[in-house]
Amino acid sequence: MILRAQYPNSETSREIIVTSSIVGILLYFSIIIYQPFGTSQFEHSYKYLLLFPYAIITAFSFCSVNLLISKQKRKWTIGLELFKTFLILSVISFFSYLYNTLFLSQVNLSFENFLYMFVYTSALGYPVVLIYILARYIYLNNKNKPAISNMITDNKPFIKQENFIQIDDCTIKLCIVADSSNSTLEIAEQDFVYAESADNYCILYFYENGIIQKKFIRISLTKLLDQIQTDTIKKVHRSFIVNLKKVTKFKGNASGYKISIENMEKELSISRNYIYLVLPVLKNIAVRP
Repeated sequence: MILRAQYPNSETSREIIVTSSIVGILLYFSIIIYQPFGTSQFEHSYKYLLLFPYAIITAFSFCSVNLLISKQKRKWTIGLELFKTFLILSVISFFSYLYNTLFLSQVNLSFENFLYMFVYTSALGYPVVLIYILARYIYLNNKNKPAISNMITDNKPFIKQENFIQIDDCTIKLCIVADSSNSTLEIAEQDFVYAESADNYCILYFYENGIIQKKFIRISLTKLLDQIQTDTIKKVHRSFIVNLKKVTKFKGNASGYKISIENMEKELSISRNYIYLVLPVLKNIAVRP
């Protein structure tokens, strides 16, 4: 069933705020240009200024609901995305009704008038939202496919040569430069286990003389990834970079996976945004659920 199909929900807080602002502005211009639902009959010397709060209400409602929903860890589907849209339109309708009733029309509140406002808001919003959901679904799915294809077909390691030291034909050392620039760490690629983000630091786990070592280094996870990423060292979560050759088993489904790492008790998560990138590599190196 299409409503149960997984929907790639990968918006960041910044993206939500920007998108909300754009939606509010577009709605404002739509009201000015098309003047739907009796807007053309509204006469006032400050008409366009008085209509602008509808844009603020729309942007605020869109942003608030999306920020709350983005904190949910559950599998996201097209059905849930449509339900989120219903919540957004309901919030917009409620605040728009209060503004229109108390400040513009200055009439008594009534549930019947609120329903009219909800119908007007839905009629204006649902066609646009349905196009947005479909377009985003197609875009994000197509965005992930080339990465999977390149990962499987390209035999060249994905590395930045300036951060690697070739010791011999079988050994490559990762050269990690901390933000302080006077602190560096060299780890053989096969000895690196995983890294975990901790505020402005990263916690590195690696082998040294056959024993797991733990080291704090001042560097962001993004900068660390730029320095050490290879064809098997990948970011699997916003907080983790993992050497996939150290994974002993994995389990889960399309909403997320858990991986077990050799000699480590802690299970790590693969978030749904990275499944498309990580899962083919795990299967390719013969790790089975």
